[in-house]
Amino acid sequence: MKTKSLRIPEDIMHAIELVEREEKIEESTAIRKLIRIGFETYIGSLYKHGNITLREAARLMNVSQTEAMDIFLDAGIKGNLDASDVLVSLERFALK
Repeated sequence: MKTKSLRIPEDIMHAIELVEREEKIEESTAIRKLIRIGFETYIGSLYKHGNITLREAARLMNVSQTEAMDIFLDAGIKGNLDASDVLVSLERFALK
C-alpha cells in the first residue's frame, strides 16, 4: 500500500468525520472506505454507459464478475445490455 499526501476540502473532512463516528473506525480507514465507494461508483458508471465490460469492471475492482454484478446491483445498476443486445447474442449462439 502506498502513502500519499493530499489536501482535503472542509466539506469532505466533515464526511470523513461522519463515517468515523457512525462506523466507529479510524480516520484513515474512513478515508479508504470513501475512496473505495467513489471508485466503485466511477467504475459502475463506466459499466452502465457501456464504456467497459463486466469482466473489465471486475478486474479493475479486483473482484469476481459475480461480486462486481452484486456491487452494481446494490448501487441500482442493472447492466448495460438492452433487449436487442440479448437477441443478437442469441441469434449468434443459435447459428453456431
